[in-house]
Amino acid sequence: MFAEVFHRPLRIGVAVLWLMGAGLAGATAPIAASRLGVRSGLVFAVVAVAGVVFAVSTLRRKRWALAVGLVGCGGQIFGVVGTVWELVHPLDTAKSRELQALGVDPALAVTINLVYSAAAAVLFGWMAIRLIRIRAARRRSGSVTSPE
Repeated sequence: MFAEVFHRPLRIGVAVLWLMGAGLAGATAPIAASRLGVRSGLVFAVVAVAGVVFAVSTLRRKRWALAVGLVGCGGQIFGVVGTVWELVHPLDTAKSRELQALGVDPALAVTINLVYSAAAAVLFGWMAIRLIRIRAARRRSGSVTSPE
């Protein structure tokens, strides 16, 4: 069923999100290493590599990557709510201080996160609509005898 839900345009959309995250993390890695320490830079580098692995695996229809993409995009609905809350009620947190140490305005970072989360939530909605339509078509044709 994953292969049907994740048609090519949807796989490309999810892979683009993975690559955007990988790009942000990869670009931040050397800055984090120089300003916050090697360990911090290494964390960003690992996230960048993982993002590329997830993107390639999504494009190659690896079931585990599709499942992680589905759950990850679905979870971004909460990301949208959280980032909107954070934009309305800015917090002085350790993360804000870390972003400032990296030379990034925390409000800008939260706004970028909101756009990213919203795009992922839209992709999740697209997945859900495709899944509902596929299941309905199977029920109409009588090809499904038990729910999956």
